Amino acid sequence: MREELRAALLKTFVLRLRAARGDESARDVLVGAGLDPGVVDLETSWLSVDASRRALIAISEELGPTWTQEVPAFVSHPEALGIWVRLVREAKEPMDAYRYLAAHGQELTRVGEYAIEETPAGKSKGPRSVLVTYRPRPDEPAEHDDYLCQMRVAQLAGLTTLWGVPPAKVTKQSCLAKSEDACRYRVEWDDRPKAPIGSIPLGVSAAAGTGAVVAPFGSWIAALLSAAVAGGLGFGLGEMLGRQRNAERERAFERTRIAALERGLELRGDAPITSQGDLVGTILGGKYRIGKRIGSGGIGVVHAAEHLGLGTQVAVKVLRGAAAKDGSEIARLRREAQVASALDHPNVVKVFDLDQLPDGSIFVVMELLRGRSLAEKLHREGPLGPGYAVQVFRQVCLALQAAHDLGVVHRDLKPGNVFLLDDGETAKVLDFGMSKLASNAFAGNEKLTQDGYTLGTPEYMAPEQCIGAAVEPRTDIYELGVLIYEALTGDLPIKSSNRRDLLDLHQRQIPPPMRQRRPDLPIPRELDDVVALCLRKRVHERPDSAKMLERMLAAVPLEGVPMNYPRNVGRTPQRKASGEDPRPTERARSR
Repeated sequence: MREELRAALLKTFVLRLRAARGDESARDVLVGAGLDPGVVDLETSWLSVDASRRALIAISEELGPTWTQEVPAFVSHPEALGIWVRLVREAKEPMDAYRYLAAHGQELTRVGEYAIEETPAGKSKGPRSVLVTYRPRPDEPAEHDDYLCQMRVAQLAGLTTLWGVPPAKVTKQSCLAKSEDACRYRVEWDDRPKAPIGSIPLGVSAAAGTGAVVAPFGSWIAALLSAAVAGGLGFGLGEMLGRQRNAERERAFERTRIAALERGLELRGDAPITSQGDLVGTILGGKYRIGKRIGSGGIGVVHAAEHLGLGTQVAVKVLRGAAAKDGSEIARLRREAQVASALDHPNVVKVFDLDQLPDGSIFVVMELLRGRSLAEKLHREGPLGPGYAVQVFRQVCLALQAAHDLGVVHRDLKPGNVFLLDDGETAKVLDFGMSKLASNAFAGNEKLTQDGYTLGTPEYMAPEQCIGAAVEPRTDIYELGVLIYEALTGDLPIKSSNRRDLLDLHQRQIPPPMRQRRPDLPIPRELDDVVALCLRKRVHERPDSAKMLERMLAAVPLEGVPMNYPRNVGRTPQRKASGEDPRPTERARSR
């Protein structure tokens, strides 16, 4: 078979076919077109022009007139990203993808080349645009139909999806199938933050509206002053929304980058040995015999292990997949080990060792905890009884205070990061890998995120986190308030299925008191008041320290309140049937 086109160009259509008809049908279509499905699965392999065209014709016949619809979205599918590993390492914005295509078009095709003409952005911040020209090499046969052209259109439209941006609009201005000298495509996309209104228009509107309202009732000076204040607030709100949505795009591209690195390793047969529990029985660092896998997350896998010299049981956490070779993830694991080791607190998981595997990826050795996470307990049993909850969260406060004393802000408190030991009394805080360190807290402190970049779990993030502002110990106080609220009511204080809305709501929405959300549960009023303080939008209105919060929790009267509820009692929040808005918002005070 001639090596002319990358299989990645065809694979997006195959993925679309699989989604519509299933794997078996897709295989049958490819086999019927004379292609080996295994070759197409490897997007970095090469296909001939004729074979690619036959497959496109077969797919179009199978799917009908809508055969090209939704194909651009599959450009960013994890199974199609192996061809873009170099791109995601170099690019910063969608325009970079088209520049990359023009500079490295030979990575996609050996029968033609791409060129681009960028539209000057000028002072306008409207949709971006680029003219892409594809020309075949002089000795290549003419294209008499537009199947290959449709394949190029899908790739050009789908490149923006690597950033979580909707597919670009592609308009053909000339086509080889019409006996013209080249295929020219006008590609347009809008990667601007999707704020409801821009910062300047919002500021102007706020100023004009406020001035118009105040003018009839006061002097023109009062009207101007009011308009200026309102304009400034409006402008600031617009800027905040813009930064928030920029951060969302950066997070989407980061997910794509990791997925592309994972796919690239998989295609090279370079997947690390930590992928499917195949460490079991091996000896790491000459002293840790690896046992069964006991947990896994997005970037790491945890095994039980035995220290050969001491005979003690430990837990070993190893990076896996592309994370094992990604500098930022390695830095996070090092940070987790460094912080936990420095804390040496009974309510923080202990770290004993940090070492490397033969392939260069690192592992960390920790104490082996027997019990379950708070997330698992809440999922299986429902809300905590107030007596037990206070006991748990006082210990969390002590762990946080120890961290804060070292200049460490956890900034990712959630049920999965609180572990409850089988003794029924002890709680430990886990995962300081995303913690924020004071500049002088630790030597060699790596900066893991860009300025203005939000980091954390959105359901639990403090208002200042949501806009990428500076975090401090009282940021953890807010997150702990969310955690206590959820643990006692079985319900998050602020909810939305959309991450963007969550980040916005945490800045302005005041959740109802726990006793109002769950009037059926015996939650002490004093405990409700403490949690409400933790959830204040303004940082300075929250408890001054974790130590102060621990004292406030200790002062909550618990006589007569249950330590635990019977299984499944109080799992579902009861809601009052009324026309009352259950989601009050904080107005001027929260700004």
